[in-house]
Amino acid sequence: MGKQMRGGDVLRLIWRNGVALPDTGFGLRFRAALSSILPVQVVILIAKGGCARPLVMADELELAPALPLGDVLVEELPLDLPYGTMVVMLPEGEIPFSQLLGETVGEALVLAQSLGGVPMEHETDALYIMAHAAMRRAATLVLERHDVDPQGFCRGLGRCLSRHWLAERRPLLPDPMLFMRSDFLWQRQLAVYLADLDPGFSSPDPLLVPEDLLSVSDAPLRLSEWAARTEIMLRAVMGAPEREDAPLKSNLAARFNLQ
Repeated sequence: MGKQMRGGDVLRLIWRNGVALPDTGFGLRFRAALSSILPVQVVILIAKGGCARPLVMADELELAPALPLGDVLVEELPLDLPYGTMVVMLPEGEIPFSQLLGETVGEALVLAQSLGGVPMEHETDALYIMAHAAMRRAATLVLERHDVDPQGFCRGLGRCLSRHWLAERRPLLPDPMLFMRSDFLWQRQLAVYLADLDPGFSSPDPLLVPEDLLSVSDAPLRLSEWAARTEIMLRAVMGAPEREDAPLKSNLAARFNLQ
């Protein structure tokens, strides 16, 4: 189900009791680590039935006409789901905690990009910059007593970004194992590949990415507000012009997750 999962698949999964609350200890630990990197209101769930990777969605995503994800979850689970919550469904299995966290953060960054309004010509730059900011933030979590392995986190981030950036272009990579490396973000061949993928890619210097780029709030925000603030930070870093209005494209909530 993983890569081909669509709204209808998620709906069926929920209705067939394929989604459950995580063990309390794991759920609290995972949410705390995720919120320390991305200050967004989130609920953590476990998805069964062949879900091979994290799914990150807006609670208002319509799984069927006039049937938003949040309403379905509240109906089927003992769950309080405030409006504007980011819903994370994690696969069952023995995926290492840090790798699972990295992959989830990657999916959340792609979601934020689809919700915001970063200009098309800057989309690759934006995701590249956010990935570096997330990696730098993850590296500091150990100092805050989170049991997170930065190398495992980066491998999880690579799993997500390889799905987003590679598609059918994998043969163009000099090293086909690039995204499996824990240092893939710093490899020159990644920047060369992204420039080939997107002529608008400017190869931003990772050392110039602000450490607090993703720290847009001291407390978790509603998903739409978090995406909007993150977009403002990205525009400032990239020098992209500000928009006069910033309507959030909520109908694109899971454009990259559910295809």
